[in-house]
Amino acid sequence: MKNDSGYIQFSAIFLLFFVAALVAAGALFTASAINLWQADTRDFNNKMAADLLLDEIIEKIQGLTMFQYDSKNNELIASMTREYKNYLLEISDISSGYNLDFLSDADMADSNLMRFLFLDNTGTAFTAWRNANGLSNSKYAWQEFIREEAWDSCVALGWLHKNDTDSFAFRYISNSFGIAGTEDLFPLVNEFPRMNINMINPQALRPLILRPSFRVERANERASVLITRLENNPVSRADISSILRIPVNHPLMSYLGTKTTFWQLCFTMPSSLQVQAIVAAIPKRYGEVQEVEYYRLVERRFL
Repeated sequence: MKNDSGYIQFSAIFLLFFVAALVAAGALFTASAINLWQADTRDFNNKMAADLLLDEIIEKIQGLTMFQYDSKNNELIASMTREYKNYLLEISDISSGYNLDFLSDADMADSNLMRFLFLDNTGTAFTAWRNANGLSNSKYAWQEFIREEAWDSCVALGWLHKNDTDSFAFRYISNSFGIAGTEDLFPLVNEFPRMNINMINPQALRPLILRPSFRVERANERASVLITRLENNPVSRADISSILRIPVNHPLMSYLGTKTTFWQLCFTMPSSLQVQAIVAAIPKRYGEVQEVEYYRLVERRFL
């Protein structure tokens, strides 16, 4: 009987240890699940707070629609940078310059521009690479082709000008969407000038101004005047027209704009979560050249 009792007692203790082990494992699993849930909750809350702040910043940036031109010293951008200095807010132009995918056949035939942009002076190597690889979403894909001094003047983001139907980009986009007309590709294709000259190295403008087909009188001299002006102060479209002595509807004016089409916003939350966003200037359809209807978030990433 004692032996039976002892067996029962041993079995009971073994069972208790077994159950205790299961409970302990369950407790560890539960604790782990709670920790993961809490971590997910914190991550969710941090990202929610970041999105709310981003919405607030984008709401404020709508004020840029009221400015005739955008520049590095824009008072609204400076004010926002001060207001959100605790978040290390940075607002930068990422669309002003030469988008190599958007260069028209006429651009690619411009020897001055090719010598300014490409290491091989012709763009032949880049063209072969582009034809094989298609459109790029980063200019770093082009690094092996671009001259060091032209690097900062190149961009991989922007709107496509409606006159650039003879470009690789338009042919690619038109074929992709099965659309031949520019009107049906709005806002991707519109009348916004190709770059904001207040935001780029002024020297990058000289090849354009000297293009023979643009027939700018005393082009070299007037290019120098515009470059000197830009090195000291921003300009408006009226200023460009006046300095170069060309009408506002001159073909060159479709290149030389004064409004930025894509802005990059970067800021850091107190949780150390970093946010990078891209905001696009949406042109007003049938509005004036460079008339922005509103600014719209097109990409947001947490880093």
